[in-house]
Amino acid sequence: MQIKQHKLVEAVKHVQGKYGGFCFGGQKPDGVYVHNVLPRGSVFPNGAKSAILLTFDVEGTYGNGSGDMQLEITNYKRICKKLSECNIAVTFNVVGQMAQEQGPEFVEWMLEAGCEVAPHGYWHDMNKFYGGEHIYAGHYGAEQNYQQIRRGIDAIEKIRPGSVKGIRLPYGHFNEYSYNAMAKCGLVWASNVGADDLLYPENGFGSSPFQIKLGQKLYPLVEIPLDSQTYDWAIWVADEANNAEFVESVRTYCRMHDLPFERTPAGAVNIWMRRISDTIKLQTVFTLLCHPINLTIKSSHWKDAVEEFLFPVIDYLCVLQRDGIIWVCTCNKIAEFYSNFFLSKGV
Repeated sequence: MQIKQHKLVEAVKHVQGKYGGFCFGGQKPDGVYVHNVLPRGSVFPNGAKSAILLTFDVEGTYGNGSGDMQLEITNYKRICKKLSECNIAVTFNVVGQMAQEQGPEFVEWMLEAGCEVAPHGYWHDMNKFYGGEHIYAGHYGAEQNYQQIRRGIDAIEKIRPGSVKGIRLPYGHFNEYSYNAMAKCGLVWASNVGADDLLYPENGFGSSPFQIKLGQKLYPLVEIPLDSQTYDWAIWVADEANNAEFVESVRTYCRMHDLPFERTPAGAVNIWMRRISDTIKLQTVFTLLCHPINLTIKSSHWKDAVEEFLFPVIDYLCVLQRDGIIWVCTCNKIAEFYSNFFLSKGV
């Protein structure tokens, strides 16, 4: 069967249930309410008043990225070595099917480096299992969402039992059945909604963690918003034709912040460093997102994207954390901090 290819940003919301969707591209999910936002200036475990989460969506060619999947997998060994040397712990969101079919070695590198590994669903595009044209979790009902989440958890916990605490769904797309399944599986955090603080501030949820409420139901999950606009340099560096809205978001961000619009890894480093600088100034939390498959794209404009883009950012985070300016943490650590913060206040 020929599978229809979809753009990342589409004028489509959830199909099943009353609530859901995604805010990528300025689409506000239906029925989503924010409860108990983590206040600005909260003092984190190292004394800092700002926190940065560096997160990776590990999806190879199972997702919609481009590049060399075997090189991506090989790169994790040196990425994890760098993280370990810099005492930086990150969250890797791994497509369960990829972990299962490509073998556990690259996941074990992540765990051995002291990082968190969580599922990025089990299937990246759900129609590759169920058929038809519906690729998003928000297009499916209770059982399909449960299988997407439960099987994703099991694929990681087969490698490290009991280690999974949260999830990021592919495309950040969800419905109420997605969150019901997360709660049923005992997860404590999710990272599915976009900050959308630049072009669509009225459709975003800020960058600080909060509890998500769908309709009248408050879920026992800490929602961790992620950067859905300037997040992944290769999306807008390599593919303007299919991702024009992302390119325009970055161009607008650069114009508003007086940054050069350079479609190179070095240009993207400047953008991420500005995002980090803004987080420090605002005394808040920000979640950076990278798709490592895109770091394997070859071009005459750079030599090695891992060296030219990712490693300078890790070095910068290392210095800021060492000096007590920021706290670099995993999704699970910020969820633990969030829970303890509100428990201490009796909320």
